[in-house]
Amino acid sequence: MLHKLKGHYPSVDPSTYIAPGAQLIGNIELQEDTTVWFNVVMRGDNEKITIGKGSNVQDGTVVHVDPGYPVNVGENVTIGHNVILHGCTVKDGALIGMGATILNGAVIGEGALVAAGALVTEGKVIEPGMLVAGVPAKAIRQLSPENIERAKHGAHHYVENGALYKKENVSE
Repeated sequence: MLHKLKGHYPSVDPSTYIAPGAQLIGNIELQEDTTVWFNVVMRGDNEKITIGKGSNVQDGTVVHVDPGYPVNVGENVTIGHNVILHGCTVKDGALIGMGATILNGAVIGEGALVAAGALVTEGKVIEPGMLVAGVPAKAIRQLSPENIERAKHGAHHYVENGALYKKENVSE
C-alpha cells in the first residue's frame, strides 16, 4: 500500500510489482522493473529512498532513512529476505544476503555480496566485487566473475517473477 507523507507520495514506475502487505510511505522512487515483495516496509519520512531499475526488495525487508542519510539502491540489486537497509547506498549488481543489516552512511560497492546475517556498520565502505561476512562485516575474498554473474541472474529472475505475479493478478 502506498501512503503520502509530508507532501510526498511514492513514485512508482508502471512496470513495478508491489506484493500485498508491502507498505511504502513518503519520499520513495521505484524505477523500471523493480519488485517489492510481501511485507516490505519502506519509510521515506526523513530523506528519499530510491530503488533502481531491475532491483528487488524481498519479503520482510525494512528500508528506512535518517536526516542526511537517504537510501540509494542501484540497478539490478538483490536485497534478500528480512534485510534492514538504513540510510545507506547499495551500488549496481550488489547482493545483500538474508537478514543482513546495512547502517547509515555505509556504501556497498558494485557487484559486492554481503553474506546472510552480516552487519555492515555505519560509514563502512565495501569494495566492488567483494564478499563480506560477519558481525561486524569483514572482507572475506574477491568474488569470481561466475559469482557476480550468478547474482545478476538472480536479479533478472526477480524481474521475471514480478511480471508473472502482475500477470496472475497477485495484488491487494
